[in-house]
Amino acid sequence: MNSNNVTRREFIVSAAALAASAAVLRSAPAVADPAIANAPTAPAVGGPKIIDAWGHVSLPRFMSAEEYLALMDANGVESAIVGTAATCPDLRELSRTAVQFGDRFRTIGMPMGRSPQERIECITAQMECGFTGIRLQDELIAREPGLLDIVGKAAGVPYLEGSQGYKVAASVLVDFLDRYPECVVSATHFAGPTDPAIFAKDAAVARLFRHPRFLVIFSRQGYMDQEMLKTWTRALVELTGWDRIMYGSEFPVALWRDETMRSTRGWIDAVGLTPTADERNKFFYANAHRHFFTKRRPAKLIDPKWSRTDWKTDAPVWLFVKKGVDLPEESHRKIMRAYLAQGGDAKLGSYRDYVIRLFVGMIDKM
Repeated sequence: MNSNNVTRREFIVSAAALAASAAVLRSAPAVADPAIANAPTAPAVGGPKIIDAWGHVSLPRFMSAEEYLALMDANGVESAIVGTAATCPDLRELSRTAVQFGDRFRTIGMPMGRSPQERIECITAQMECGFTGIRLQDELIAREPGLLDIVGKAAGVPYLEGSQGYKVAASVLVDFLDRYPECVVSATHFAGPTDPAIFAKDAAVARLFRHPRFLVIFSRQGYMDQEMLKTWTRALVELTGWDRIMYGSEFPVALWRDETMRSTRGWIDAVGLTPTADERNKFFYANAHRHFFTKRRPAKLIDPKWSRTDWKTDAPVWLFVKKGVDLPEESHRKIMRAYLAQGGDAKLGSYRDYVIRLFVGMIDKM
């Protein structure tokens, strides 16, 4: 690119990324193989047991398997359930994670494809390679309910996302649970928070949320309207008890909001929920362990033909939501790796402050 066409903002972002790259190199272990440098270790002994029920492993937007393992070990997390997104459909890294680190990870794929037939073939390939389940949108399965059957016949887990208590797909999901008695449905991000009055107004939604194999993951805590979320969460706990809810960090996306593992775990206390020690153990560990980690699916590497970057939804990495900044994925990855390699929030303070220091340092040198 001609330097005359580079904007001031592009220069600052590039300079900050270069500074972060240098920081990664300074702090990196003196070994050549990143898998060796970040080899998994046993979880910390003595603290409460933790399973992270929702995070992101795929490159370049999110994290590698080894990077997520290092994050887990630094925070006393025993195991994690990880997936990807349309902005980074890296099924190869997810598949490698299941093959190489299946003792500590469960992997959730996604319905890639631009037609119903392509999605059927892609989901089938993922389940055949040992993925634990598939991340599905409520509106998609309302249109293409047959996708659930592919997951169900493989004894897999639909990982649902959507809005308004999944009302557009509630009856489809209840039917799925009835037809596949060995399966559960997991709902990310509080299962589409809305007015709790929906449980009285919509019979299908009420049946879904009362189903004993419908699980809800508390994730994306820092993104949503807190007052609305408090009301919805209290209604959820009253409906499900502590036997069907699980903790999820949504890392590294939570980091983009300047959250930490510690803050995502402390959210239930911050909003005034009062679980007993036994209920807390169910939420953070036992429920996820019972449904996901008592047995392991055989895994093999997925065929390279499913590395379909042409199906990728292009989007910058958005940092800090309000009054934030959008960064190219590769630039942000360098910054994030530098932050984590140097100790993260435990040693450097908040991610927001770290990024600002990088930017200010570059501006001061201009």
